[in-house]
Amino acid sequence: MKNSDIVNLLKLRFAVYKAGCDKGLWPCLEDNAAKEYMNYLFPKSSQLAFYNLMINIVQKTHENFIPKDMYSLFKCPIQIEEEIYGYLKHHLDEDINLGMEPLDFISSMATVACDPCFEAINIGKLSDDIDNSLRVMAYHYTNLFTNSYCCYPYFN
Repeated sequence: MKNSDIVNLLKLRFAVYKAGCDKGLWPCLEDNAAKEYMNYLFPKSSQLAFYNLMINIVQKTHENFIPKDMYSLFKCPIQIEEEIYGYLKHHLDEDINLGMEPLDFISSMATVACDPCFEAINIGKLSDDIDNSLRVMAYHYTNLFTNSYCCYPYFN
């Protein structure tokens, strides 16, 4: 997996997390001072701890809509998760900067046109073209946040 794909996946994760917080789909960790608490508990790896907490919170909501044996933006195959985690460990001092509002970032990634769906949708396999899969996910998350469709994308 290329570093640019990892960065785009991380950016999409953070944007979906923040947009979901704004919509009230899951708790906002920043409102609960979780970041400061992570800084206190894990001074050297607080960003990784916060990231893992964020992933777990969003994944819990996704599990209500996505079949257990499927993957999602917040639960990728172990090889991909290991690559992401390795990237994060080597870039601890860098913040993931979207450069715009979370929903605007998701919309800018949603360049692949798909049929709108009103429920969780299987987008197929996470192919070698991860960028394309991320753009399909972004399309469905845009519908989730702008049209209130319950269309959580998942793959196998």
